[in-house]
Amino acid sequence: MADFQDKIAFSKRLDHALDLYGVPPKGKGRQVTVGKMFGVSQKAANKWLEAISLPDTMRIAVIAEKLNVNVEWLTYGKGPINMESPPGMADSRFKRIPLVTWEQAGNYDHFDPKSAENWTWTDVESGARTFALVVQDDSMLPRYEPGAVVVIDPDYAPTNRSVVLFRWKKTGEVSCAQLLIDGPNRYLKPHNPDFDKLRIDENDPQIEICGTARQIFMTYGS
Repeated sequence: MADFQDKIAFSKRLDHALDLYGVPPKGKGRQVTVGKMFGVSQKAANKWLEAISLPDTMRIAVIAEKLNVNVEWLTYGKGPINMESPPGMADSRFKRIPLVTWEQAGNYDHFDPKSAENWTWTDVESGARTFALVVQDDSMLPRYEPGAVVVIDPDYAPTNRSVVLFRWKKTGEVSCAQLLIDGPNRYLKPHNPDFDKLRIDENDPQIEICGTARQIFMTYGS
């Protein structure tokens, strides 16, 4: 958990970046503008600006890109303030990844990441083909609400209790569930208890595992 000095230092860097971007100063609509810019409430924006709380690391990366500042500088106060290389490159711990639809995820082997219209960030170690999805329904309740972002690495081998992305071969429909391995038996257990657990074979004719979740996070900033 960040201490008070970390929060103060971040709020000062954020204020400076907002000044450079031309956002109205405090007392002149800064909180309202920041809330609208980054899709959070005025209360959440106030907490960032007044050193009450910090945004999550993924949102900080989004803020940095929008304000055209170095994500490492905004997060930690390290490096130059301006982005001298594309965000998520060089020595940055952050990686910019495509944010795709569930339909695109079901056919990801034939999807060109460069054509993605939306992007997000991850700070976990992951492969070059990593992408992200936004949970749209109640399939991952109660632990993960709609709006949660799931970071999927197609090349990361799942282990027992990994959250995986799987695809129905016949329809191409994809979903997420927890993989349970019990000796020779393998199951897909949905997070939502109202959904049935599925037993699968290693070379199942109906279902294939498309990737492993490396990170799941919410995007609200309150």
